[in-house]
Amino acid sequence: MENNIFNNNNNNNNELKIIIVGNSGTGKTSYVNKWVKDEFTEQYHVTIVSEFSYKVTEYKGKIYKINLWDLAGMDQNICISKIFSKDAHGCIVLTDITDEKSLESSIKWKENIDEATKFLDGGLIPSILIRNKIDLLNKDINDDDKIKAFVEKNNFINVFKTSAKKGIGIEESMHYLIGNIIDRLEKVGGNKNLIKERKSIVLEKKNIFSNNNNVNNNDQNNINSNCC
Repeated sequence: MENNIFNNNNNNNNELKIIIVGNSGTGKTSYVNKWVKDEFTEQYHVTIVSEFSYKVTEYKGKIYKINLWDLAGMDQNICISKIFSKDAHGCIVLTDITDEKSLESSIKWKENIDEATKFLDGGLIPSILIRNKIDLLNKDINDDDKIKAFVEKNNFINVFKTSAKKGIGIEESMHYLIGNIIDRLEKVGGNKNLIKERKSIVLEKKNIFSNNNNVNNNDQNNINSNCC
């Protein structure tokens, strides 16, 4: 079905690019795999540079292809995250609810994304904060007021508690972000052409890969040579 949906010229432009950032070990890949394939594995998988996945979904009666770029969480890849965030429509910043450091680091991830790209209307791209791994909590953390202030201060549009393992909050958080992006695009007339023109960074076709493939070593070297 997916191969036929986008053969229609009316749907070719109904694509959204969403990037996923955050410290290593917060569960970014697990979050993506749970939403895209409804799969979860206990085996830890390290993203080297970036992994690409997509899912076809519906919003308000229209079909959209959601392209997800899961970016590596190591500090040395902050610059690479800036490259891959070009022309993104939205962002997910993942944290581990059991690791306070990951919440602190989310500020840096968010700032770098905000510097690297802007929405069609010139404002910040919609970004949500994810507090993942709630299944590891012995009891709920009562810090809603603190997190609400954190979200407002750092310009997130919302925050969600999730568990990639149990599938809690995954669909709700993705639906909220996608809806916010599309509604905002329609306000600025972007619904006629959702794919933004690339002006700064153009990734060659050999760097565009499908369904959960890593960038190979040669491609990583090419990216690093263009890094800031």
